[in-house]
Amino acid sequence: MNQFEGTLIAGRYEIREHIATGGMASVFKTWDHRVERIVAIKVLRSLDKNDLRAVERFRREARAAAALAHPNAVTIYDFVEEMGQYFLVMEYIHGPTLKQLIAQRRQLQPREAIEIAAQVCAVLQVAHARGFIHRDIKPQNIMLAWSGGAGSLSDGGAWVKLTDFGIVRVAEDAGLTNSGIVLGTADYLSPEQARGENLTASSDLYSLGVVMFEMLAGRPPFVGPTAVSIAMQHASTNPPPLRQFSPQVPTVLEQLVNRTLQKEPDERFDSAAEMQKALRACAKELARSKAPSMPVGPSYPSRFGDGQGQYPPSGHGQF
Repeated sequence: MNQFEGTLIAGRYEIREHIATGGMASVFKTWDHRVERIVAIKVLRSLDKNDLRAVERFRREARAAAALAHPNAVTIYDFVEEMGQYFLVMEYIHGPTLKQLIAQRRQLQPREAIEIAAQVCAVLQVAHARGFIHRDIKPQNIMLAWSGGAGSLSDGGAWVKLTDFGIVRVAEDAGLTNSGIVLGTADYLSPEQARGENLTASSDLYSLGVVMFEMLAGRPPFVGPTAVSIAMQHASTNPPPLRQFSPQVPTVLEQLVNRTLQKEPDERFDSAAEMQKALRACAKELARSKAPSMPVGPSYPSRFGDGQGQYPPSGHGQF
């Protein structure tokens, strides 16, 4: 995908630098000459222009994602069809992905995991109300944008940004996925997604529960040699106890995560709003009890994307 570097798209977007490549798309740092700002351009890979259903899905999902104006969603500015390729122009985030943060920190503080999950719930609440299911909640799609000043994840120092709304649906229609499983993201599949069943808003909440487990334990609940073996565990195996990997996690928080990881959707939270309410209540209870802090290893930078080299400057990691 590096052949796009130096290309001018739509007479205004100058592609300058390849940032990352994943199973479905590549991202480039781009200069928008019209408004004179840095943006990110995502190129959906292998979308056949002759596949009219996939092309129409791309257009529809791009419009829907662009209309999802929310502080916790990466903003979509434009979408372009040119040179037989399809480009999404989006907000450029200076900060790491959550996956990068977990890789550095291994385990996050309970209050940090709660804050990140609560902000994801905020944008999911709006998306679900519009009938829009994300379908690929994972740490690689959760970005941390520094909001300025001193602080940390739990006191407003960083703002969560969820990206890639609609990309999975486009890929499924274009035949880029295998039996509904997105290559490389089996760790976060809901049981119904692993079984190839219809997805609901509850499917996103399950995947967010998996992300919470990983933030607190330093690893997802299910691991295995292949994506299929992991997907099968999501479909039929109960997750291990969270406190087995992190005994310092308060019981009330472990119970919350366990509820999100129920195999049956009707046994999880009824909505993102309900889950967010439970997260906020959990945070208050931990504050009242003054739960001890967890040992976390190396600290993350006080400013994300501060030029110190800890993270790629884009934050647009694998997806």
